[in-house]
Amino acid sequence: MSLERVNPKGTLKINGMVFTSVILAAVAKAKGKVLLASEKGKILGGFDKRVSHGELIGHIKAEERENEYFLEFFVITEFGSSIKELAAIVMDSIEADLLPMLSDKALLIDMKIVGVKSKKIALRDLLIERRYEVN
Repeated sequence: MSLERVNPKGTLKINGMVFTSVILAAVAKAKGKVLLASEKGKILGGFDKRVSHGELIGHIKAEERENEYFLEFFVITEFGSSIKELAAIVMDSIEADLLPMLSDKALLIDMKIVGVKSKKIALRDLLIERRYEVN
């Protein structure tokens, strides 16, 4: 998974590692209240929940569309946490990191909440979608 852009200065290739780095940094800002997950609700990272780039790259989708760039990833939230606040922390951080690189089109970010964790994981199917327009 990579995006390639050509401009007058040359070709810019953004590979999947850039997207995983941005997502990992954004989720870290939620201080453990957001856990990265697979589409089916399995927590990534094993026992210590340290997610590697290689593990995460198989569970995100990044693509260029006609009028926008699209990024989708899956999370599990801690029980009792405000989804609105967590979404703002994570998605605004991703937007701040990606928009300078992808400033020619809008950025659409889908954060899918596939579970809520207390003692066990209760499966959920919630979509939080944010569209960031180019200034």
